[in-house]
Amino acid sequence: MSIYEYYKSCIAENLKLSKDQLNFKNDPRYQYVLEHVDSKQGQEYLDLVKTEFAKFYEENKNDIINLCRKNDSYGKPVQSYFVDFCTCSPTNLRYLYQSLLIIKYIKELGLQDVKIIEIGGGYGGLYLFIKSLSEYFDLSVASYIIYDLEEAEALQEKYLDIHGLSLTSQEDISEGSFLVSNYAFSELPEYLRQEYENQVINKYCDYGFLAWNACPLYQFAQNKIVTSIVEKPSTSPNNLYVYFK
Repeated sequence: MSIYEYYKSCIAENLKLSKDQLNFKNDPRYQYVLEHVDSKQGQEYLDLVKTEFAKFYEENKNDIINLCRKNDSYGKPVQSYFVDFCTCSPTNLRYLYQSLLIIKYIKELGLQDVKIIEIGGGYGGLYLFIKSLSEYFDLSVASYIIYDLEEAEALQEKYLDIHGLSLTSQEDISEGSFLVSNYAFSELPEYLRQEYENQVINKYCDYGFLAWNACPLYQFAQNKIVTSIVEKPSTSPNNLYVYFK
């Protein structure tokens, strides 16, 4: 089986479990695809948060720790100890840093009741972090749609429901949305990327942020200004943070 078949089989098993029995975060079949940030990378993400979002971190450190613990409450993740922070899954610190980058960009664009579309949403962790952190920045997330594999979408619904969150139906997609896709869109085969470009991105997304890997950056958003910076911290050569508007 391919790694994605193993990934889907792990999800299928977890969909049958109660919330307290969920164990996908420490399953190697799942970790091939997600939940594989190591402790060194986690520390690098935390250091970036402390540097680039210092005021926010200092004022809300305890709340940030509680958010990490909240996300770690289900799925039985592998955890690491971070000095002067807490013991948590390093993946939380990636979600934390990248969510702050996304929120910062949304604020720079002057958006308020933002409609977010995510391509490839894992178990819903990025949504959990964006939604939880947005209130600190006077930002309202009006809707949140995720496109993913059928099995992954079912896990997202289950996991987010545990945390009191619900996704917007794909049928309610609307123009003027903000695209998010971290290590997902750029990993797709060309024919699937083109399908998303034609049916989602160029129909509904006016802005976006992507963590880009796997293929060279190209003009995937028509009539938009696409810019990029080198991914921080670097997790693989040529990875980028990509913005468009």
